[in-house]
Amino acid sequence: MGRKKGAGGGPKSVAVPAAQTEAEVEKEAKKAAPRKRNPCPGIRAVGGRIYDPENGKTCHQCRQKTTDFAVACKQPGEKGPCSTHFCHTCLFNRYGENAKQAARKARWACPKCRGICNCSFCRKKRGETPTGILAHAAKATGHSSVHELLKQGSDMVAAAQTLTSLPAKIKKEQKEGNRKRALETDDDADGSVVDGDENVGTDLNAFPSSPANKKLKKGTSDESTDLLKTKLELPRGTLVTNVVGAKLEADDVGSAIQFYEFCRTFAEVFQIKKGQPEKVLQVITGGSRKGRVVPAVVADLHISLLSLIQEDRGENPLDYSRDGDAWITETGKYISESTVISKELPLDCLNQGVSGYKKLSPSLKLHVLNFLCDETLSTGTLRGLIVKQDEGATERKVAAREKIRAAKEKVESSGNHFSFCPLT
Repeated sequence: MGRKKGAGGGPKSVAVPAAQTEAEVEKEAKKAAPRKRNPCPGIRAVGGRIYDPENGKTCHQCRQKTTDFAVACKQPGEKGPCSTHFCHTCLFNRYGENAKQAARKARWACPKCRGICNCSFCRKKRGETPTGILAHAAKATGHSSVHELLKQGSDMVAAAQTLTSLPAKIKKEQKEGNRKRALETDDDADGSVVDGDENVGTDLNAFPSSPANKKLKKGTSDESTDLLKTKLELPRGTLVTNVVGAKLEADDVGSAIQFYEFCRTFAEVFQIKKGQPEKVLQVITGGSRKGRVVPAVVADLHISLLSLIQEDRGENPLDYSRDGDAWITETGKYISESTVISKELPLDCLNQGVSGYKKLSPSLKLHVLNFLCDETLSTGTLRGLIVKQDEGATERKVAAREKIRAAKEKVESSGNHFSFCPLT
């Protein structure tokens, strides 16, 4: 009889199947073995930084050997000059100092020589706990650097870490909750499979489901989402109420900008002079209802827009008088015929001529003006101009590319090549 091995017996032998060769066993063993650290990875670029184990400078704070700009300490030490370097990123994030300004100083002392270094090695030597990554927490709480945050005391540091870790903690809890729900579902399924022989002939639909647990977890997720919403407070901006010197309501700013851009783009077609769009907006929004006529600068622009629309439709443009009612009633006619008529446009007032137009609010006057501008965009004259401008822009792009290609060929033929040197 063979010898029996107890639970704490000698080493167990591994049985290798006959069909598995030694080469396959070695291959699987290599896969299972932990990956060793490369002692000499060479020059590499990671996250916008160039790591150079030979020519790079080691930062005392992050202990990375990179080609980034690093400032050297200029204080004498016990055994010669201090050889400590700080890269510009660590010096700014951890101490709030500018590396280039520090390099210009004749006797700049590094944080280590000043006794304020907060790297893990120096803090351990002073009997303090390493801080870890605190740059994000410092910026989130309004501090310029980690050094400034540490000066506020341990309570402020703990509060900053809690504030920055709250969103990540909530996401982690939600992820763990999803994983637990998946495991519970798998356990229920495994139970029905293991007892398969006993469940033969059993109605599986008779087992009660557990919607209460799902509702409870869903409510927990909603509470977490509500917590995030209550913590987030966005700053309120200042409403824009002035466009090119015209005082407007906040809801009318978009309409005013639309009209101004239209005039700027098609000024040549309608012979719009410099300063005329600003004057039109100022007159419309001025709120003045004195006089029996519409100001000339406003009436002339409406008449120009109407004339272009009538020409495109094959109608003979009328010789409108800026002091008359004809151009106003004609505008109301086009608005009533439009298929995309807005409820805000006042047809009754426009049918009354000048007296009705004067009763309109500045907002409605802007709507009427923008309606005519939109109608002119569908005319053949403006469509042709838009196509012409687009073709001109394409030609300019092609010409610019040709110039760049010719310049590259000239440089290559002359044998000159651009070289980039790292910042030192």
